[in-house]
Amino acid sequence: MTPVALSSIQLNGLIANLPLMLESAADQLALLSGLFSACMAPVEDDSDLRGRMALIDELYSHATDADHFAAKCADAVTDRVYEYEMKHLRLPNVSPAEALASLMRDRGTKQVELRAVATQSVVSEILHGKRSMTVAQIKGFAEFFSVPNETFMGENVATASPAAANPA
Repeated sequence: MTPVALSSIQLNGLIANLPLMLESAADQLALLSGLFSACMAPVEDDSDLRGRMALIDELYSHATDADHFAAKCADAVTDRVYEYEMKHLRLPNVSPAEALASLMRDRGTKQVELRAVATQSVVSEILHGKRSMTVAQIKGFAEFFSVPNETFMGENVATASPAAANPA
């Protein structure tokens, strides 16, 4: 690397501004350290949980797509939240159909949006208690909504081959 020649005036300006530049860099590194900690460290308590939930929302508001750095950080923080919730929160005991209906309502999901998991008519039958979910549908709904498979597990889980469970 070729050394840069600085004039006396440039060097004096650099030296005069160096403390401010280093202070600013230290502040930025502290913020970055806090972000990485939120991505990696386990959630400690309910107060920390609320803070991480707010951070997830803020990060996603800055993400332009799923590959954006902010979205990837939000995903990592979401993983820490999920781990905490699995250890500390008790989910109400509801039927698979009630769980599906609740998630659809809360997230504004239409039956047709679940077509990769089941046809609209099958989703309707599940929601109205006329049909049980297959194991493949349980896995599909869990993946779609990013929740554990157990969310949709009930006493009446039907088994079916993967081809039969994923109707066109």
